[in-house]
Amino acid sequence: MGKRKLSKAARFERMFKVWEYLKNNTDKEHPTTQVEMRKSLDEYIGDKETFNRLIKDMARAMNSDEFGYKQEKDWKIYFHDFKKYFGDDAEDYDEADFGTDKEYEGFVDLPMRINGLYYNRTFSYDEINSLIEGILSTKTLDTKSAGRLIEKVEQNLTTIFYKKGPKQICKVMEPELTDREQLRINLLTIQKAIDNNVQVSFRFNGYTYRKKLEPVRDRLDTVSPYYIVASGGRYYLLACKEIVIKGEIVRNMSIWRIDLMTDIMIPEENGKGLPRIPKRDVDNLPMEWTEDFQLKHMNMSYDKPVWITLKIKSPKKEDDPTRRIRADYTFLHDWFGDQFRFVETEKTEPYDDIVKVECSPFAMVHWALQYSDRVEVVAPEEVRNDVMEKIRNLNVKYGVGVVHE
Repeated sequence: MGKRKLSKAARFERMFKVWEYLKNNTDKEHPTTQVEMRKSLDEYIGDKETFNRLIKDMARAMNSDEFGYKQEKDWKIYFHDFKKYFGDDAEDYDEADFGTDKEYEGFVDLPMRINGLYYNRTFSYDEINSLIEGILSTKTLDTKSAGRLIEKVEQNLTTIFYKKGPKQICKVMEPELTDREQLRINLLTIQKAIDNNVQVSFRFNGYTYRKKLEPVRDRLDTVSPYYIVASGGRYYLLACKEIVIKGEIVRNMSIWRIDLMTDIMIPEENGKGLPRIPKRDVDNLPMEWTEDFQLKHMNMSYDKPVWITLKIKSPKKEDDPTRRIRADYTFLHDWFGDQFRFVETEKTEPYDDIVKVECSPFAMVHWALQYSDRVEVVAPEEVRNDVMEKIRNLNVKYGVGVVHE
């Protein structure tokens, strides 16, 4: 390693060392002082006047752009007197008023004390936690890569005051179904198509008994893409594949698993991408994304949600049917959040509850069977009939007999 040739640190080097110290050791709740900084940076700070000039120059450079000083929320170097002269509530200030034609000298001559000094962070600690949660949950990173990325986030975006959390989440065993590199390519290509309002083509696949991906049909699928959705550890594309049925064009929303796509590309015609179908022309597609989509489309079912009436078994006290034995709606809340509507409790035994949910009929049929010991579909009639048909088929399959209405 080469030896230092300068007797003292160059000014740009002192600035860098001070910036690095402030970035790692201060925040709004933990400002620092010159005395405190000398414990680590004595050779870089210099005397009091040198330190004062250095901090003012750094604040001037980092808190302004070509239009002048930024708003306080966009500053990087903060101290009280800088706020006094240039903060959001400061009086208009003209550096020429300080008796010099040189803007730089006018600024440096301002009488400023360096109190309440800290580095104004780009990300709050809550935002850092959200970034780390996103890294932990992504399917495009393996555990080791996620750990390294989290370490970089913590080293470069936080301070000594940041309370570090776990870098890994203990998981139950999941089958590794995704080629991460292919998934990354798919996501980037689809996002590009969405940004450019054009269609995207791909080969859609399924898994065989040999545990390999194979195409489900010979041709590529071409769709208009609208939203990429992360759900249940997988990524899905909400799109429209235009089809013709009995000579009539049908444009319904469809949902595709992105990890099952290969040979993805943006098709062109005359050197341009194919324009996608406008959102307004696609049946059942949300015009704007809403976070309750999954609550109405359980397991990413794509048929149109309807209001469904359910009977929920909720045991009551024998001597008082208005009093519940326990809190037993957790299973319903897990699937529908706070979107379900409580209607009433039956007036006769067994005093079951009546609730309504807005949900995909296809998804509801399977969900009602999953919770058949606790749920009964009351209406609409066609959804109830679909549940009954499933039960008949199961009875025949398992040799129980036929259900009679």
